[in-house]
Amino acid sequence: MNNIFLILAGLLSGICASMGLGGGFVLLVYLTMFTQLSQLESQLTNLVFFLPIAAISILLHLKNHLIEKKVLWKAIITGVAGVIVGYLISRYLPEEWISKLFGAFILWIGARELFHKKADKQAQKG
Repeated sequence: MNNIFLILAGLLSGICASMGLGGGFVLLVYLTMFTQLSQLESQLTNLVFFLPIAAISILLHLKNHLIEKKVLWKAIITGVAGVIVGYLISRYLPEEWISKLFGAFILWIGARELFHKKADKQAQKG
């Protein structure tokens, strides 16, 4: 039965990722709800899956001239800074707080996506 959930999580994660919806979120939900992994272990596992895929995506997009290199370097620098800050926070906060902060962050990103999409469409019409 656990294999069915694993297959469904992988399928749903892949579908969401291919549509730009954050397939890693699906993987995190699966790992924390259906396995014995803690929040931090789930996030580490998600990173292990994400990093090689992100590297391949960057290389393919660079090859096809779909990335502005100035933007890429800004994203890399701020991403590395975010990793360092996240690591430092995780060293001092209890895991329960980290889970709650992650949930709040996901809700904030979702709400932002919902409301900014509408604002972008209105700006394009006007």
